[in-house]
Amino acid sequence: MTNKERVTAFSELYDLLAFYYENRDQPVESNFNFYEKVEKLCVKLNMDFDYFKETFKL
Repeated sequence: MTNKERVTAFSELYDLLAFYYENRDQPVESNFNFYEKVEKLCVKLNMDFDYFKETFKL
């Protein structure tokens, strides 16, 4: 993975976190799986998904 790809993946992860904190009590589309998207980005960035959830209190 190139540095550009890492930054892009991190940007997507950041956007998902912002979305979560702004909209966590709101309904979402039925096909939207927040945790699945976060997990894929964590894997892409070589980060521990469970520790990420714990750290950001997701």
